[in-house]
Amino acid sequence: MANIVKTEKAATAVVQKQSKVAQANVLTQSRYDFTVVEKRAIYCIIREVRRRYIEQNDGQRNLFDNLEIRLSTADLLRHNLELKAVYKALLNLRRKTLFIETEDNVLGVGYINYFNHKKYENFIEVEVSKKILPYLVELAEKYTEYDLLIAITLQTKYSQRFYEYCSQYRNLGYFKMQVEDLRRKLMLEDKYDRYALLKKYVIEVAQRELQALYEKGHCDIYFTYSGDPKEARSPKLLNFTVIAKQTEAEKANTLSLMDCRYKIREHLDRWLKTKSRPTNKVWVDEVMKTLDRAPDKIVKLYKRLEKLIAEEPNKNHAAIARFIIKEDYLSDKLGKDVIV
Repeated sequence: MANIVKTEKAATAVVQKQSKVAQANVLTQSRYDFTVVEKRAIYCIIREVRRRYIEQNDGQRNLFDNLEIRLSTADLLRHNLELKAVYKALLNLRRKTLFIETEDNVLGVGYINYFNHKKYENFIEVEVSKKILPYLVELAEKYTEYDLLIAITLQTKYSQRFYEYCSQYRNLGYFKMQVEDLRRKLMLEDKYDRYALLKKYVIEVAQRELQALYEKGHCDIYFTYSGDPKEARSPKLLNFTVIAKQTEAEKANTLSLMDCRYKIREHLDRWLKTKSRPTNKVWVDEVMKTLDRAPDKIVKLYKRLEKLIAEEPNKNHAAIARFIIKEDYLSDKLGKDVIV
């Protein structure tokens, strides 16, 4: 145990150096129930997988086998935990199933296949399932980036989940979630069936911890939320506002993400005459909803449309914009075609 304690400062330095990590949005939004320690182990797994496949590029990103990695005991033994609690968490992590659902596939998988610890060593060896590796490596365009140093120190599992949700929608500044969908993702269908209980024991627990850390300068993000005032006692939909500390790059960017979104909508409404063409309005509504699910594309699309206006002022912007959106920015299948 003495050797383990001595390594904590060194391990913390490593975490700080490799602070920013990312995971596929499908993992952020997937359905699971992990304890704080189990999730802490997952954060360490994500960091190591990212280091191996992304930063060092030691492995092929489209060819996976089960992956053996080492987890620092100093990272897992936080808040005066004992090794026995870590062993229990890893054993549960091997048994529990993560449900990942996409448009054409449903996967039930565990994060690890086994763990092994030689008690005199300051790391625990785990084997990560090859089935989950693509979601940790192949981030493509839809991913959630967050600060590992913050995530690994959070003390409740609900704070961990909401920290990830807020990180996913950091650039957009808000997100919406059906109350039943929130229960489903947190696997609370048979618990906190009344909204008042869900609010007290889940949402407000996460909000208090994140906001307290934010105000102390120990966290970069927190959230506020509200429901429909007409459904005060039992709202069906919750609106979350993400409050985040701006980076220097973000401060230098005078046009916010919401400004870009507004301009895109303004251009499309004008070019496609949505006030007089209901079919076009439906299409533009779908475009904006799809952009909200991939906020990283909003600024890119805004700049592309502004470039179109500057370089081709006399062209048919409606037709070109429609082509650009369907071919280059939104691979998801949209609804009916527009009239241009």
